[in-house]
Amino acid sequence: MTEITIDLRDPASFFWWTDVTIRFSDQDPNAHVNNTAFPVYCEAGRVDYLKAVRTHLDIKARSVLASVTVDYVNQLYYPGVVCVGTRLTRVGGKSFTLSQGLFAQGTKKDGLVATSTAVLVGFNYQEDRTLPLPDIMRDALADGRPLTSKG
Repeated sequence: MTEITIDLRDPASFFWWTDVTIRFSDQDPNAHVNNTAFPVYCEAGRVDYLKAVRTHLDIKARSVLASVTVDYVNQLYYPGVVCVGTRLTRVGGKSFTLSQGLFAQGTKKDGLVATSTAVLVGFNYQEDRTLPLPDIMRDALADGRPLTSKG
């Protein structure tokens, strides 16, 4: 198993970025973005990162989300953009961990708003069972860096 420790609060820790536009409907009656919107922003970053990995490696490997945590740091406001930094921080035989930092841009309060960690497991949907990660994927992900250049 390969594992690295990074500072999720530091934008320099991330190589891969996904910008997500904050929707008006993400707000709650307190005029800030509701906590339920943050996992959706994290999902956008994970999906974007994993799509690039699969494309770069030319594989069809799939995974299933086993767990996700979100730690809320600051309020987020509409309108604006959430810049989601995503980085691989652990690779095992069947599972891997993606860690994220969420940073507000263009809102009334820019900067870090949340961090997140998600564990994903290699999965065969036709057979409904977990699978070991393909060697090519495990090897490519082990360095934690993006496999294509972005942001």
